[in-house]
Amino acid sequence: MAFIDDLALMLFTLPLVSVLIAYTTIQAYLGFKKEGYSAIKRSLDDSIIPAGVLGVVITVMALWGEFTWTLPGSYNILFYDVYLLMGVIILSYSIAVYMEKRLQTTGIFALFVGLITIYYGVVGYRLGLTSEPLALLGLYVAYGIAGILGYPVTVALDRLRSQAVGNKDPSIGAWIVVFVLFWLAVIVAGILGAVIGIETIPAHLAHAP
Repeated sequence: MAFIDDLALMLFTLPLVSVLIAYTTIQAYLGFKKEGYSAIKRSLDDSIIPAGVLGVVITVMALWGEFTWTLPGSYNILFYDVYLLMGVIILSYSIAVYMEKRLQTTGIFALFVGLITIYYGVVGYRLGLTSEPLALLGLYVAYGIAGILGYPVTVALDRLRSQAVGNKDPSIGAWIVVFVLFWLAVIVAGILGAVIGIETIPAHLAHAP
């Protein structure tokens, strides 16, 4: 199978995911401080369509890569395995929000995918894959940590929803620490994805397959 150069596009979908997650959750938190849980629900509902579109695009691209094996050597395994799992998580999230189901089931999946992503990054670094192994390690670890922290974040969101439904006064309390760490991981991961994507474009345009 010939090499089809879609790596740059793949890399640029990563910061898009980070921007969507960070914007949605930070907007939800700021709105929650003023309006209560209704602001969180509104922010989550607004994210359904963009998250669904991104999830479909990522999943389709990843499945295509897994089935056609376009990349040389083991790079197909390194990139497309975790990329597919990310797409599935995003789709699961958008469907859960749309159907008003609990988010923590998607969160526990994100936790395990986060651990898998870190493992792939560490192995890729130890094997010296890619021309920038440190950047690879940083990208995989940052998204892995974001996935791991995604579980307590979804648990907190589910609890806030339960408190609102039970006519209790919803409070984030100590959960704010988890949210801040989650935002940091998501933002750092998005920046790394964008930087790697920007650095990839010139070489890939100059040497198209």
